[in-house]
Amino acid sequence: MSVLHIPVLRTARLVLEPLARAHSAGMFAMWSQEPVCRHSGLALDVDGAPIPLPAASPADSDRILEFFVRRAARGEGFRWAAIDAADGGFVGAVGFNHLRPRAELAYHLRPSHWGRGLAAEAVRAALDWLAAEGPGGPVQAFIDPANTASIRLAQRLGFEKAPETERWVLRP
Repeated sequence: MSVLHIPVLRTARLVLEPLARAHSAGMFAMWSQEPVCRHSGLALDVDGAPIPLPAASPADSDRILEFFVRRAARGEGFRWAAIDAADGGFVGAVGFNHLRPRAELAYHLRPSHWGRGLAAEAVRAALDWLAAEGPGGPVQAFIDPANTASIRLAQRLGFEKAPETERWVLRP
């Protein structure tokens, strides 16, 4: 894989900056919340070991952060930290678990920021970047069938459910 240049993106209310170790406190604030973890599935560290969720300590969420920092360094996948443009607070993370062979979108927000349209704003910016800079082709997202809010967001963004799976697909 080649080195991936991850730019800073700006939206009306957010700054998306490459996820870095400096975001440790925000990641713990997010991953220590049961509602965030409820539909997230299994989290693995760089060695493939499971990470307990919700995170009981910053060391747990730092293992998630390190996973994405290393994947970005290898050009395999990455996250942006979503930062509130008005106050600089950590809102959540958005990015891609994989870029190839098919991009896989993922996003998580702190519960205090739910219901304000920030996930849609962050995801649109990520998808716009992918359309301009990414490998092309369909984008997929795996969504727990019980996560109705995420399903509604995927539908608003043009994703369609793949038959008999938890996979949602957005075609270019």
